[in-house]
Amino acid sequence: MKLGTVISYCTNDESFIRDCIDAAIQVSDEVIVPISTHLYDGTPEDLESIKKLSEEYPNVNFTTFDWTPGYHPRYWHNMSRIIGNHLLKNNIDWVLFIDSDEIIDVELFTKFINNETIDDHDSYKLGCYWYFREMNIRSKTYEDSPVLVRKHLVHIDPNNLQIEREQLHEVLNVPKQRMILQDGKPLLHHYSWVRTKEQMIQKVKAWGHNTDKDWVSLIEEEFSRPFNGKCFVNNYEFEVI
Repeated sequence: MKLGTVISYCTNDESFIRDCIDAAIQVSDEVIVPISTHLYDGTPEDLESIKKLSEEYPNVNFTTFDWTPGYHPRYWHNMSRIIGNHLLKNNIDWVLFIDSDEIIDVELFTKFINNETIDDHDSYKLGCYWYFREMNIRSKTYEDSPVLVRKHLVHIDPNNLQIEREQLHEVLNVPKQRMILQDGKPLLHHYSWVRTKEQMIQKVKAWGHNTDKDWVSLIEEEFSRPFNGKCFVNNYEFEVI
């Protein structure tokens, strides 16, 4: 199989991007990193930082697209993935859609995609570990945000503001499967909320769920005390690893 990986990225996630790319290039025939000229709250992107990053990875396709005001952040999440998929070469069979704070477990992922049963389904939601505050604080609950789907089936409506990556999987009337594990373990590590207080606040101002909750107040309360074993995002319980 020929695999293309599309990594959604902004410099708010610079802490993770190199680990993300380093893993992706080990399992992918092509890697695309679409980047908006602005964060999704309208803050201009640090294009000089992105230029330096692209020079570190000459075989990765970093592509910048123009942001314009008046659209919901989730519109731009969708557009990023549309652009990334469009730029993949025609010989790509499967596309993996991940965010830059999602790190592939290369060994487990390789075992999964090399298994002859990969062709039993046309779309997969891949299990991932979920972390909060620190890299060693891991949820006991798995998530399955990343999507692996046959390229010819990719259809993304940029105006669908409800399900984002879910529309790559859930709306397809094809054989599909959720919560994929390999050897009983998730295939990726998701570090979206591994941040300082300041980094978390910066994140929630620009992401697609910025109006879902009073995030800033929740973050202020979270960092007013030591970690208490649960998180305000989804009320998961955690273990220290």
